Parts: sequence; C-alpha cells; structure tokens
Amino acid sequence: MSQTFTITGRLASAHKKMDITDASGEVVYTVAAKVASVHHTTYVTNAKTGQQIAEINAKVVSLHHIYYVDMADGTHFQLSTEFFHLKDIKDIPELDMQLRGNIMDFNFTIVDATTNEELARGHRRLASLHRIYDLEVLDERKTDELVCIFVVLKRMIDIRKNSDLASIGTTY
Repeated sequence: MSQTFTITGRLASAHKKMDITDASGEVVYTVAAKVASVHHTTYVTNAKTGQQIAEINAKVVSLHHIYYVDMADGTHFQLSTEFFHLKDIKDIPELDMQLRGNIMDFNFTIVDATTNEELARGHRRLASLHRIYDLEVLDERKTDELVCIFVVLKRMIDIRKNSDLASIGTTY
C-alpha cells in the first residue's frame, strides 16, 4: 500500500519550517532549521510522537552543496547538488537506493539499486500558488529515509533557485 506525503513551506518563518502532511491533510512530519547555523542544521521530527528522526547538516566549504543526513536509528547518508543535470541518476550507496529523473523539476523516482524496485515517486504540483511537492512512498518500511531525501532535495532546489535569482539580478 502506498502513502502520499505533501510538503509545503511556511511563507514567513525564520526557522524555514515545513510541514509534511499525509493524504488526509494531517501533519506527519515537521521540519525546522536553526535560525543561525554555519552548517544549516535542519531537524526532521515525527509530528505524532515528537521524536526527532533525523538531523541534516550542510558541509560548510564545498563547490557543490553537500548535505549529511544522520538518522536517529544510526543510518548516515549524503546528497549533493553535483548531480543537477537534465536527466539524472544519482546513487545513494549508504541506503542502496538510486534517484532517477529530473531533480530540478522535482519529477523523479527512487528505486532500490539492487532490485530496481520502485520505492517512491516525487513531483511538484504545477497548478499551485505556492510550490507544493508530493512524495508517493511505495515501500513504507523506508518511509523515514525517503522523507529525509525528499526534504534535502527540496532544500537543494530552493537554494539553487535562490542563487539563480540572485545571479539574474546582478547581470547587466
């Protein structure tokens, strides 16, 4: 049985808070970042239990934005922006997963790298006033990890779009 999650950002939030809701609209995960943090530390929390499921940190000095994800269960993995191309395939060896698709347009699948079994699908809603993203989780045993990948990708896309807008404003 699949589960669909929706991620939306709060428009006026110093902590860059986001809620991740299920199909019924109930908040399942909350995401909050430290206001002032060199590592852009972000916390993902299970809204029902209040338990932190992951801490996400950005590498301070890097040509590509690199994010380290430390799951509460001891699992660690990383993602970086070096894979942003038109058609992407990105390995996440620590999780034995692979991202496939157009990451910048938030249209991708996550598959088991060994079996090629589809674990999740992500996409951006085109007809929405604010950017709203959906993640359909097909393997509920890996929900926490898939949601954290979802959060990191959303952060990377936001940073990329903000830097693109800043560079447009400075060109002559």
